[in-house]
Amino acid sequence: MVTKRDISRRDFLNGMALCLAGGAALSPAEILAASAPPGPSATYPPGLTGMRGSHAGSFEVAHALAREGRKFPSAAMQTGPTYDLVVVGGGISGLAAARFYRDSYGPEAKILVLDNHDDFGGHAKRNEFEVNGKTLVAYGGSQSLENPSKYSAAAKQLLRDLSIDVQRFYRYYDRDFYASRKLVDGLYFDRATYGVDRIVPSPLGGIINEPPTGEALLASVRQMPLPAASQDAFGRLLAGGADYLGDMPAAQRAPYLRSISYNRFLAERAGMPADVIAILQDSWLPINGVGWEAISAYDATHYWLPGTWALGLEDEAQQEGDPYIFHFPDGNAGVARSLVRSLVPGAIPGSTMEDLVTARADYAMLDRDGQNVRIRLNSTAVNVAHTPDQKYVDVTYVNQGDVYRARGRHVVLACYNNMIPYLCDELPAQQAEAIKSATKVPFVLGNFAIRNWRAFEAAGVNTLYSPGNVYFKHLSLDFPVSMGDYRFSADPGQPIVVSAWFAPTVPGLPAREQYKAGRRRLYEMPFDDFESNIYSHLDAMLGPHGFEAERDIAAITLNRWSHGYAYEYEEIGTPAGWGRNAGPHIAGRARIGRISIANSDSEAYAYVDGAIDAAHRAVAEQLAD
Repeated sequence: MVTKRDISRRDFLNGMALCLAGGAALSPAEILAASAPPGPSATYPPGLTGMRGSHAGSFEVAHALAREGRKFPSAAMQTGPTYDLVVVGGGISGLAAARFYRDSYGPEAKILVLDNHDDFGGHAKRNEFEVNGKTLVAYGGSQSLENPSKYSAAAKQLLRDLSIDVQRFYRYYDRDFYASRKLVDGLYFDRATYGVDRIVPSPLGGIINEPPTGEALLASVRQMPLPAASQDAFGRLLAGGADYLGDMPAAQRAPYLRSISYNRFLAERAGMPADVIAILQDSWLPINGVGWEAISAYDATHYWLPGTWALGLEDEAQQEGDPYIFHFPDGNAGVARSLVRSLVPGAIPGSTMEDLVTARADYAMLDRDGQNVRIRLNSTAVNVAHTPDQKYVDVTYVNQGDVYRARGRHVVLACYNNMIPYLCDELPAQQAEAIKSATKVPFVLGNFAIRNWRAFEAAGVNTLYSPGNVYFKHLSLDFPVSMGDYRFSADPGQPIVVSAWFAPTVPGLPAREQYKAGRRRLYEMPFDDFESNIYSHLDAMLGPHGFEAERDIAAITLNRWSHGYAYEYEEIGTPAGWGRNAGPHIAGRARIGRISIANSDSEAYAYVDGAIDAAHRAVAEQLAD
């Protein structure tokens, strides 16, 4: 039997990495030596457990450059040929840029993609587990294709070119699976916060399930460990129909809601007591990365949060979209793997979206001599500069502790946007300031492989939200998707993946300050702390229904994304009109000669089509003349 102690040994977040994250006074040579991976390895990145995502060895060099202002030695010798394109960043945006460039330039294009991680895909990460002879596949970050019918023409065409037919997901995703088994979204009240361990049907609804209505809704509220007066207030709020801005002219409503938090709206306009607000506080944590004390009430209207339904603020964000079913078993890693398969023939066998799911990537094929497209992992860029004659761009990078230099006729920076001012000295000061006006939203996507899901069935839930003081406030059983030879774990006696979300919030600070403080905190949190909380949380919540963490958890992978979602201007006080099409990010993504910028940050839009559109724009800029 795999025990908690066995799983703990998989934590390869070493002390040196933490030291560097905290800014220890090491020399560049020491940093290079400490950050070097152990050399070429037969390990298969999707199958690694423990602390993944921003893993040890992926961030130390970048932190030394950006946090400490360290200078790395230049590489006198150029490695490899002069490439037509060098891409910094191997996420969906970087891989899409390579594909768009090759499509426009021709199949003979010489392209080098550099990425600081030991796997490609960026946040579109694939996790794999072997449990009781069954292979489980899970998403390690970027989850699903959202509203693909609204994608740009370029993004739609790219999916078609990759043989991704989104209409097939209507067959592969069993939308009735959980409901047909009478499993619902659950709300868990923990003993430490509420004096009792209790699961009740959630009146809030979720991605998969519709919220209860009528008597079922009121019954769920009556089961909550709240005073009767708070239950009454919550019931009124959830019933809807009240215009809590009835005394305010229509023209004043949107500016007012932008100026206050959703929590304040609930307290001052809807008259909700503090214990009701506390339940709603982190209800949208997987999207916002902070609680509703730091996100505007205006943004709450976009998500149809309770109390906003009758305010008369209809907009595009509230309109009916596609169903939330466009999900590979490994999430948007399916898109990243499709791109890699198209760029590096032989790296991932097969030709269809179905056979992609179970295909095993050959990482030794990604970076071989003679290939037109090469994907070089464990490579952190430290300097990007035009040559004196402005005909080329040199990219200096660190790989396994050594410094190298690649040259390209064009460069696309598809890395973390806020690193660009530290990489590129040619960046105009105003553009650097525009880039720095935003930040990333940190989070951890935890995947727990469990031996069976009978306890969930016994509890009558497939998702759970915990408003109390726990790490992973949101968790859910795997999406019911079967594709090709991959079958969803439909039998409660089968192993399954439980996906869970953690955000390192710092309530009381503005959202951007929480993101920055949370990111620092996240790098200092060891795997063991997460693991202990996971065990105690699951035992308390599901123990009464037969779950025993020590027995039932087979493996844990924590995808730590300290630089996670792109910032989307949801903070209190954001100027009207700022969003994907307006805001400082527009100036921040301006072309710099032979260098263009492509990432979801440059679109202020944390979705796959944003990453693809950024890549299309960047390549078009470079090929315009």
